[in-house]
Amino acid sequence: MALLVGIDEAGYGPHLGPLVVAGSAIAFDSETAPDAALWGAMRGHVRRRVGGRSDRVVICDSKQAYAGGRREKGLAVLERAVLGFLESAGIRPRTLADLLAAVGVAPADGPASGPWHQPESLALPVRAEPERIAEAAGALAKGFAALGGRAGRLWVSLTSASRLNRLMDGGGRNKASALFAVTAELLADVRRWRAAEPIFATMDQHGGRRYYADLLAGAFPMHRVETLEESAERSRYRLAGAEAVLDLTVCQKAESLSLAVALASMAAKYVRELVMGQLNAYFQARLPNLAPTAGYGLDAWRFLAEVRSAAEASGVTEEMILRSR
Repeated sequence: MALLVGIDEAGYGPHLGPLVVAGSAIAFDSETAPDAALWGAMRGHVRRRVGGRSDRVVICDSKQAYAGGRREKGLAVLERAVLGFLESAGIRPRTLADLLAAVGVAPADGPASGPWHQPESLALPVRAEPERIAEAAGALAKGFAALGGRAGRLWVSLTSASRLNRLMDGGGRNKASALFAVTAELLADVRRWRAAEPIFATMDQHGGRRYYADLLAGAFPMHRVETLEESAERSRYRLAGAEAVLDLTVCQKAESLSLAVALASMAAKYVRELVMGQLNAYFQARLPNLAPTAGYGLDAWRFLAEVRSAAEASGVTEEMILRSR
């Protein structure tokens, strides 16, 4: 068996809220995986774009899922794909707590923090109809089976703003290096899940970084890291150790080249949106006229200014919400 794995993030750019890194795995019966761009081979079951009358499951870059539409519609698109994939693997989370228990990667220095983080109180699905999720699960199962595969697993690493600050300031890292540290934790979980199976993984570049061999050697000290290619567009590495070989491709616009990366992008965005929804709801309960924030740009500073008194009264420090970089 071989695993086709995609890794992506949501929340790298904003000033507020968590960074979420997600991974998806599709398992295939052969020892080699098919080309990562599965949209063509699965065109009867999946599509790349939102809109139109087709009932095929949308699997695309999460930014495209949200482009030009309301949050509710975008969230339903994410939910149908992410929960549909999980259901096709036999997992049906009823709450955000169930979801995180099924897919969560435990960070080395603690979980997401903040009094708004109450995953057991958020029922799933939020926007998508259960019947539409079941349809997606069936479509994905059929599409993967036609290629000799099946839904494997999802992983989600939820890194709070305070933990991200510790990774950058305490660890002497910049933001791209902190992102790699979180990604490496997730990739190690993938490795442990199927240590005996060859893994073909793809992920997007981190902050335009071109070289990853030293970072991989540090994250996987028991492996031999072989550099296969390093260019501005793509870098490729092979990790060999006691387990089966792991081939890693790091490239630009990975979510448009790998269906597994696009699915990981959607999973990361979905979880971040749910967590940010809880953060917004927490402060809106104290400030009824407060406009929600996604945490980006000038709106992040607007939100911080408006919630300052409520945050202080609740014992919420700025570091729990605001990134240092």
